[in-house]
Amino acid sequence: MTRKLILAAIGKLPQDDAVMGRASRIAQDADAVLGVIHALDLPGDRGEACDPTSFLGQAVSAARERIELALSDLRIAPERVDLRIEIGPHARTLIDACAALGPDLMVMRAHQNSDIRERFLGSTVERVISTATVPVLVVKRADGGPYARIAVATDGRDDALAAARFASGICPRAKLALVQSVEIPPQLEEAMLRVGSRREELAAMRARLRNDATRQLGGLAGELGGDTSFEVLKGDAARSLTRFCRRGGADLLVMGQGRGSLIRRAFIGSVSRKLLRDAACDVLIWPAGDTAGTSPT
Repeated sequence: MTRKLILAAIGKLPQDDAVMGRASRIAQDADAVLGVIHALDLPGDRGEACDPTSFLGQAVSAARERIELALSDLRIAPERVDLRIEIGPHARTLIDACAALGPDLMVMRAHQNSDIRERFLGSTVERVISTATVPVLVVKRADGGPYARIAVATDGRDDALAAARFASGICPRAKLALVQSVEIPPQLEEAMLRVGSRREELAAMRARLRNDATRQLGGLAGELGGDTSFEVLKGDAARSLTRFCRRGGADLLVMGQGRGSLIRRAFIGSVSRKLLRDAACDVLIWPAGDTAGTSPT
């Protein structure tokens, strides 16, 4: 039986120590192989990278030594890690690695850079998420031990059940909660008021939305079993989920990519983007449709 693969994408050290630590913890809990990949965006080809006398070959050796030292400092035996040093642009290299290796989970750091190129093309994290067909865990804080509280956010149309089962598989000791934000879109509310709808009608519509969400979450919680809890949040999805995480509702937020079908290969949704930026906890993005993987347990 083929063992599962947890792949940690390493850019800078020691900034990415938390990525390696988190990926190692998940791999251990899931009895999976820990892979580490580092992309060197330097001119040259694979043949030159294998030549220890060339500039590129020396850069590869130096990168390998730094990563192996960091692994040892984290008490991760380097000989038990599938370490890959690849040549090429960071995002493209990681996307190609996902396609070639088929990891069950990619683990990356939330980059804080915001240069003009990233504003137009998106960060490396966003570009990998929008293109890869595997779940991507974005680490936003230091590894403080196993996740204790996982929140799976759903909009009622995504594959929340599969995402929740996957999250439980990689964090078997964590408590699981399902959350959904409900609101009347501002444009719809304004249009309803313009055609004469009363405030009471809007309040009744909000109540129906909350009741529908409560029934749906209750059904999902029943299928998941255990002590799965659920909560309906009020208001804008990005803001309400950000508040939920900040008040200690979760140390891992799981959600879908939130992309429309016409642009699904180019961008991630605005809610996902905002939560990658603003959530006070790590974020796991579940791929859309039937491209998603299965639990690594």
